[in-house]
Amino acid sequence: MNRTLITGGHVITMDDTLGDLPDGAVLVEGDRIAAVGRTAEEFAHVDAERIDAAGGFVLPGMIDSHRHTWMALLRGHSADQSLLEFLASTFYGIGSLVTAADLGAAAQVGALEALDAGVTTILDCCDCVNSPEHADAAVESLKASGIRFVYAYGMQAFDFQPPAFAGHADRLRDARRLRAEHFAADGLGRMGLLYSDFGILPFEQTAEEIRTARDLGVLGASHTGAATGSILLRGLRELHDHDLLLPGHLHIHCPALTDQEWKLLAGTGGKVTIAPETEMQMGMGHPPFRAALDHGLAPAISTDIVCVGSGDLFSQMRLGLQFQRCLDHDAVHRTGTMPVRVGLGVRDALNWATRNGADALGLGALTGSLTPGKQADLIVVAPRMDLVRSSHPTGSVVLQSTAADVSTVLVAGQTRKLYGRLTGVDLAAVRRRANAALDRLQQAASALPSLAPEAVHGWFTQAERMASANFARAYIQQPQGLSGRS
Repeated sequence: MNRTLITGGHVITMDDTLGDLPDGAVLVEGDRIAAVGRTAEEFAHVDAERIDAAGGFVLPGMIDSHRHTWMALLRGHSADQSLLEFLASTFYGIGSLVTAADLGAAAQVGALEALDAGVTTILDCCDCVNSPEHADAAVESLKASGIRFVYAYGMQAFDFQPPAFAGHADRLRDARRLRAEHFAADGLGRMGLLYSDFGILPFEQTAEEIRTARDLGVLGASHTGAATGSILLRGLRELHDHDLLLPGHLHIHCPALTDQEWKLLAGTGGKVTIAPETEMQMGMGHPPFRAALDHGLAPAISTDIVCVGSGDLFSQMRLGLQFQRCLDHDAVHRTGTMPVRVGLGVRDALNWATRNGADALGLGALTGSLTPGKQADLIVVAPRMDLVRSSHPTGSVVLQSTAADVSTVLVAGQTRKLYGRLTGVDLAAVRRRANAALDRLQQAASALPSLAPEAVHGWFTQAERMASANFARAYIQQPQGLSGRS
């Protein structure tokens, strides 16, 4: 059996029993963590390949619980866009032009960028399945990258020409086909379903999506409550009245939810992942860390889209933690005094990116902590300017590290990055493929119409009216037992 021993670093296990080990060591056998020791001397008798983590921090691989790799080619494209502008132009506009070859190139770039930044697991929210070939191309690229992933087959429909699906039922059939063809055997990849945005489809079609995820036994995810002040992306009461808020349903964003809606999520075993950078830029609302915590939920954290912001979880942890601290302090300031202490800590933020992320994807038994028996998904973060040791290792990881500090990455015991360089990847070939796809997309997108703010607002207002009608369809035929709900 292949063995790897990581020594010399400060080990942050994220395991409550093991804690932190200032001069610890991690032994990997095959694809699993065999043991975690307080010193390397405990493994002096072991014949293993050694990885030197001196001056660095050894911690679980981070989990990005919401990432759209299909937009990985559009780096910075939407840097100054609101949610409404993004949806009307980038999402529905460019999304309708993406070919299967484009999507395969984008998924490869997105997965490799994640690995390079210390992310060992992603939920790939692929809401650009313009054809069955698009789904195949994405999954094949994810598998080839060596990342651990949940591929969330997106039910969103774009105006792709010529259309590959005759209707909604065709998409559901293709999701079943993909599950059987690509995810029949255990591996690094699992299947999920990303539901159409709540409100844009007739209620019965949304219900069919959720029932399909249940029947397939896969993770179901939705962009939920991502537009503060809008009826779109809501409908939780309607779903609950039809017993469609299933345990494990992953709700993405959630800044617009009311107290009653948060109670529905918590009471039905829902999970939450928050993307602070896009939520703050795009006008979705405040990243709802405190609301999730106050309702007993353990929030995960995610990068969302690199066409807006950063593709690494260090940035998201830092933005999310400091913004929530600011909101917490503001509540104290309004009483006419100063905060005595900081409530949320850096370890809370690291939990968002490790254990909570694993639990949100249903992978808590496999990854998220350096616990013996779990999969050997781990990273080494080694500050480049190692002039003085850290006085607070977890603080340095969360508040002072960047993707460039990620030295080494292992996924299921396989080395994907070693001493600062991705392994087994022809980066020049990846760049050629990605830039060729981007050239084609940019040329095609140049013919898209430019929408004035008034047109964008009118388009969104019409979508809200449609959502009102679609949610009302939930009560055309009263669900059994509805009268007994509170």
